[in-house]
Amino acid sequence: MKFKSLVFFLLFFLLSQSLQAEVLKGKFELQSSKINYLVTYLIKKADGDSTKSKGKGECKAEKCNFLVAAPVKSFISKDSNRDLNMLSSTKADKYPLIVAKITTPSEITNGELKADLEIEFSGVKHLYKNVLFKSNFKEGILHVESKFDLILGEHKIEKPSLMGVNINELVPLTIIADWKKL
Repeated sequence: MKFKSLVFFLLFFLLSQSLQAEVLKGKFELQSSKINYLVTYLIKKADGDSTKSKGKGECKAEKCNFLVAAPVKSFISKDSNRDLNMLSSTKADKYPLIVAKITTPSEITNGELKADLEIEFSGVKHLYKNVLFKSNFKEGILHVESKFDLILGEHKIEKPSLMGVNINELVPLTIIADWKKL
């Protein structure tokens, strides 16, 4: 009987340690990031990346606020003509930055954070609610990853077309970022 109690206690202890929440506090600076987009046409897919984002964040009490900005010109695909068309479609000359304001609880539970993202793209703001981020915080570095769909119509972006067929309204984004605690 004592053996079963000991095993139960050890399992409970290990499980409770793995489920403990980590609370973020203090100021953060974006150390590195990669943002990838994927546009789909009827029969073709195209993607591009940016690693030029800048950002800062601060966690107080129960919530964190992060601000990230990426130059629209920094998104590069394998097709320079497509990149020029993207700059035109998104009015990059008038709105050179994509800006995200991220609000999240300061508590990371089971390696996940849910965040509200206000994205300003092509001069139009849209709030994406409860976006899931996988995360971990080790040795002063907050690592986050997320995949979600940006909706072109919510930012009043006229969809480019290929041979008369518009790209899909939903543009999947993948975000990978490392934030350094200051």
